[in-house]
Amino acid sequence: MGEMQPGQGRGSRSGLSRWVSVFIVILGAVTAVVGLVLVLLPIGSASFGWFAFAPLSNTAFFPSGVLLAPRSQIGIVLLIIGFALLAFGAGWALGQHQGVGQRRLPDSGSAHT
Repeated sequence: MGEMQPGQGRGSRSGLSRWVSVFIVILGAVTAVVGLVLVLLPIGSASFGWFAFAPLSNTAFFPSGVLLAPRSQIGIVLLIIGFALLAFGAGWALGQHQGVGQRRLPDSGSAHT
């Protein structure tokens, strides 16, 4: 009689959990948008330049690796972190939503005779 069943007594915890999941989703969305803006902003032209000429060479030079501006690199990292936060917050919210609807049925094997 004094036992608490799952789903009972969750008044303040459920509200706090909901606010935490909403905060995480909002934080993830803002982080992803900032990262996307940093990736998509034009970098602009360089104020200096150089020209290399190899007159007797038939091979083209391709630098190893991908050359990205530091702003683009930070944008990609923020975009990944934002998507991870969005996924975590959405999973937490769905987990809390699924947990509220589940009720534990009394175990028929432990009934007192």
